[in-house]
Amino acid sequence: MFTLPDCEPTAKLKAYVETLTKPQQATLEFVPLRGPDGGFTALAEKLQVDSAPTLVVTYEGLSCELDADGDEDCDYTEEPVERLIGVDAITKHLLSTIDGYTNANPPE
Repeated sequence: MFTLPDCEPTAKLKAYVETLTKPQQATLEFVPLRGPDGGFTALAEKLQVDSAPTLVVTYEGLSCELDADGDEDCDYTEEPVERLIGVDAITKHLLSTIDGYTNANPPE
């Protein structure tokens, strides 16, 4: 979840997140949209985020290749799979997004 300090929509979103269960909250990570210099953070640029708040759901995978010696060289990858922009869209769809991509809400 990309956020900005002193941002009313970000504050509203954080207040909403505080109403969620602890397991639901644990699935979310708040990251800054901008760095101390005012420019976009490297992660925001990588995921092409330019406004806050924005929720980007990513798939974390593993990409492996064989090097010249035949040894396996693996790196973690992060690919965006869903994006919600703005506090209204995020709060409207957050619970179903958490249900769809995590195990925070086990079946009853």
